Amino acid sequence: MSLAAIRRREGQRRSPAGTVGATRSGVIHTYRYAFLAPAVAIFTVFFLLPAFFGMYLSLTDASTYNRETHFVGLANYRLMIGDGSVLWNATKNQFLYAACVTVGKTGLGVAIAFLLNRAFTGVKVLRVVVYLPIMFSTIVVGLLFGYILKADGPVNALLEPFGLAQNWLGSFDLALYTVTAVDTWMGVGWTVVLVLAALQSVPRELIESAQLDGAGAWQTVRHIKIPCIRHAINLAALLTFITGMKAFDMIYATTGGGPGTATEVLTSYVYKQLNTGALGYASAVNVVQFLLITAVALVINRFVRRMEATA
Repeated sequence: MSLAAIRRREGQRRSPAGTVGATRSGVIHTYRYAFLAPAVAIFTVFFLLPAFFGMYLSLTDASTYNRETHFVGLANYRLMIGDGSVLWNATKNQFLYAACVTVGKTGLGVAIAFLLNRAFTGVKVLRVVVYLPIMFSTIVVGLLFGYILKADGPVNALLEPFGLAQNWLGSFDLALYTVTAVDTWMGVGWTVVLVLAALQSVPRELIESAQLDGAGAWQTVRHIKIPCIRHAINLAALLTFITGMKAFDMIYATTGGGPGTATEVLTSYVYKQLNTGALGYASAVNVVQFLLITAVALVINRFVRRMEATA
């Protein structure tokens, strides 16, 4: 019998098993898409479609006071350029707010995470206390601090004897930084949880080896722990910055964008435009905000990945 005939016979003998394997692989491949379909459908209905509809509205003169909608092209975007001073101030405040919140939550969160990574009496209770503020409603927290920090509120009553009383939420110079401080206090627990989880996953063998080589506490933190948790710190900073670029409820509950336009950000500016019924113009501002967030997030993400690659 020739070698070719033998190979054909072996192929015929193995073909049923191969067919079963191919069938099983095809079924698994089908199941993969079947399980993915609900998530894709939900994302499409609740995220993609509203996003595209908002982009369409930005090209129209849609208004809550007019049933008819007409396509106006880039007229809303040209109107934004004409309203440049107000929009520029809101954009600047949004970036400043996001930057301050990111620095505050990330820096303070990492420091608290290192503190809570130590073993001492009451550490579990302290972890709960640090994370607790994020469980409250942002509007409730904002209204509460609006009362505490008002000109004749409890904080100024304590600071008055020392001559340190300030108009925390009514000052053009302090209002934005006061709101970022409140937001940092409320949301720092999320960064703490993320970084603390990364800290507890650092291999104990690395720390013990560094200590055997004579590394002190600071050297261990700098050369062992921080490089191991850098990915968690970068992720926390990136997500915090994106959240800060969309911040609205804390500003709305504390200052409403005031005094004047001192705490006016893009989100509060869009809210005020919606109150006037200008859906098309508000959608155009929202599209610009989306593009800004996407561009900045991509730049930060690329910088972070390059920094991690060279570390």
